[in-house]
Amino acid sequence: MRIKTYEADTIQDAMDQIKQDLGPNALILNTRQVTKSVKWFGLAKKHIIEVVAGIANPKKTVPDPSSALVPVPAPDALDTQSGETVSERSAVEGKTVEAIALRNIRSALDDVYQRQIERGINKELSQRLVYLLDDIISNAVSHNRKLETKTIRQDFNDRLSQVIQVSGGVDFSVEEQQIISLVGPTGVGKTTTVAKLAAVSSVLNYKKVGLISIDAYRIAAYDQLKTYAEIIGLPVELALSPQGARDAIDKFADQDIIIVDSVGRSPNHQVHMAELHGYMQVIRPTEVHLTVSASVKFEDLVRIVDRYRTLDVSRIIFTKLDETVTLDTVVNGAYYTKYPISYLGVGQTVPDDLEVADIERISNFLLAKQDLDRVLERLNEPI
Repeated sequence: MRIKTYEADTIQDAMDQIKQDLGPNALILNTRQVTKSVKWFGLAKKHIIEVVAGIANPKKTVPDPSSALVPVPAPDALDTQSGETVSERSAVEGKTVEAIALRNIRSALDDVYQRQIERGINKELSQRLVYLLDDIISNAVSHNRKLETKTIRQDFNDRLSQVIQVSGGVDFSVEEQQIISLVGPTGVGKTTTVAKLAAVSSVLNYKKVGLISIDAYRIAAYDQLKTYAEIIGLPVELALSPQGARDAIDKFADQDIIIVDSVGRSPNHQVHMAELHGYMQVIRPTEVHLTVSASVKFEDLVRIVDRYRTLDVSRIIFTKLDETVTLDTVVNGAYYTKYPISYLGVGQTVPDDLEVADIERISNFLLAKQDLDRVLERLNEPI
């Protein structure tokens, strides 16, 4: 068989090259996405499609019966018209079946891509996820591995974890004191999330927890946090200045975890952002969780993230999932920011409505069960 590798911007461009070079009977053996440098020193990258194709070379030579060193095939093992043995022809036909099966799969993956776009997923992310799924299934088909929903889902989850990261929640096994600060715009539910996290830390994980509010602009936020603290049985301090925050940190020297509820202001307000910087420099948190609403528009999320990056954000929390029917902001936001997702706020109940982020939930949104079932149905369609 003559085998050759082709590179193109799209699958269709590659198919056109293959048809022109190898003819209409060429077999597609494998496809994958690769990244290539397109400028000096690799400063710019480009995603292209690499396709491996081949075509069988018919063998016309019939063995010489007079040679004792060359066994003569049995009459029924030789195709008299093509000159190919039955096993050779079966191998070629097997490759043809494989190629058709893969073509069916890719048709189904086109449908998956369109569904992702309809769900509001970024085009670049949608393409990457479809290529990922294509590679998983193509490798399984090429190696004659049994394709099942469970195994494909597991492989997809493992690969998805490299694209969208989840960090898990607070590590309660850490012996050193942890200072966890929640930052983000007003109205996203930071104070409620602080209360949930405090309850999870103290009630469920038996940690000594101290709370600090540095929201000097909204005394009501402190009152709300104080009410939560009294219910849970935790100490809480109000810091009206960076020095006040430092004093509160020192006062909580014997606490395992200190959770800081920061001022919630517009990220466009430079003065307030500068004040927040001053607080963070004094507090020196071990973790900074950017807290945003899952119902915010992606354009607004980009603006928020760009403003808060300078606070050394380490993770991201999405709140108010109970107020939206889709996870597009969560998925697009995590992909854009590259921040691991730590928690998801799914309601107002303290502490039950704070979930540790799980890749399974995100996977089920990106690749719904009916989408995966349809892909497998296409694989099993008659050739």
